Amino acid sequence: MPVELIVFTADRRIRGQIPLADDRVSDMLNSVPRVVIRGAEVVDVVRGGPSQVADVTVAVGSIVAVLASGRRGLETMRRRTDLHKARLGLVRYTVSGWLHVTPGTSPEPRSREPAVVLAGRDVLVPLTEATIADEQGGHVVSEQFETILVNRTQATWIDLDDFAGGDDEPVNDGPKVYHAAMAKDFTGAT
Repeated sequence: MPVELIVFTADRRIRGQIPLADDRVSDMLNSVPRVVIRGAEVVDVVRGGPSQVADVTVAVGSIVAVLASGRRGLETMRRRTDLHKARLGLVRYTVSGWLHVTPGTSPEPRSREPAVVLAGRDVLVPLTEATIADEQGGHVVSEQFETILVNRTQATWIDLDDFAGGDDEPVNDGPKVYHAAMAKDFTGAT
C-alpha cells in the first residue's frame, strides 16, 4: 500500500509516495539504508526555482525530516507514553511538537544536546502535532503535520518542556548549514 510523504534533506523538499512495507513509516525508514520515491516533486529549498518531477533515491541518513500521512501504526500496538514539548534545530529547519517517551525515563530537560536527550532512540524520531519551519527568500515558511519524523543525528540543538518556547520563537537560533544535494535523480533530467 503506497503512503504519501514529504522528505526534507538539507537542500531539498521531496514530495511523493513510497510503498509501505511495514506497519508504520518510521519503522520502515529506520530499517532501510535508502528509499526510492517514484515520480517525486523535488524543490530546491536553497536556490529556489521551479520544482522538478523525478524518481529519486534518498539515503535515510541524509533525511532531515519526514512528514508522513496515514495512520500512526496499529492502535492495539501503541504503548502509553509521557509527552514532552520539544523544539529542535535541524540544519536549516526548526521542528516543534510532542516527543513521546517511555514512562519513568524522562529526558534531561536542561540539556540542549540532542545526543543526550535522544540517546537510545531510532535514527528517525517521531514528534506528534508538529510544525516544521525554515526561512525561504526572507520569509518564514512553516507546515503543520500530525507526525513529523526528525533525524536525531542531524539535530544541532534541542529544547524540552518549559525551555521549548512557543511556535512564535525565532525559526533557528543556530548557524545555518547547507550541504550538497543528497537526492539522486535517475531520470537524466537537469
